[in-house]
Amino acid sequence: MKKTLGVIPARMSSSRFPGKPLESILGIPMLAHCFERALISNSCDHLVIATPDIEILNWANSYQIPVVLTSNDHERATERAAEVIEIFEAKGDFFEYVLLLQGDEPQINPDDISKLKNAFNEFDSEVFNLIFPIKKNEMSDENVVKAIVSIANKIQFFSRAHIPYQRNEGIRQLGMIGFTNQALKLYVNLEMTESEILESIDMMRFLENDVEIQGVFSSSPILGVDIPKDIQKVEEMMSVDTYFHKYKDKYI
Repeated sequence: MKKTLGVIPARMSSSRFPGKPLESILGIPMLAHCFERALISNSCDHLVIATPDIEILNWANSYQIPVVLTSNDHERATERAAEVIEIFEAKGDFFEYVLLLQGDEPQINPDDISKLKNAFNEFDSEVFNLIFPIKKNEMSDENVVKAIVSIANKIQFFSRAHIPYQRNEGIRQLGMIGFTNQALKLYVNLEMTESEILESIDMMRFLENDVEIQGVFSSSPILGVDIPKDIQKVEEMMSVDTYFHKYKDKYI
């Protein structure tokens, strides 16, 4: 049976929100929400936090959460996930699929993680990205990565700009991405591309090298935590969340 590795990259030195992985949301560090929801999805044969920070390493160890200390030199979360694959393979552990599950999207629905995993069996592609419809203010928010997709939901372009132009609705890229082992290794062997750097979007490296990305619509929206004021919005939405109550007693 083909095995799947879930990787949650997290680092304290975010330019827009330093220290956010351990920022409290409803009394629990944001990273804990991300980890527990991935566990509930039951989509990964192994799930691990990948970080360059001793503070996150110590926190994870205190809760017996699997964690890997990675290099501090990575520009992209995708590169951090690729290092984790190298670390595991050096120990003889091989995973055919990798799910990149961001540490700043604490509202992720476990069913959508399962949907991302199942996409490997439903589509003839090696890279999958969760996407979701958005409207109005989100269209002009540069923290929201917009996607242009084909009729078959294949990703054509990503941008932080308002696209499509003069539209009040569009599609958002979520930070949940699935790779085959081969595709992830290809990513780190490709040079950084111009649009990847200008937009600060990992997956532009694939698009500019003509690597297909299949979009997969999630069942529910996710408000990623990009800046401190996002915390209050997320707490309001998660206060009535059914999944939160399944794991809160571990941490409170």
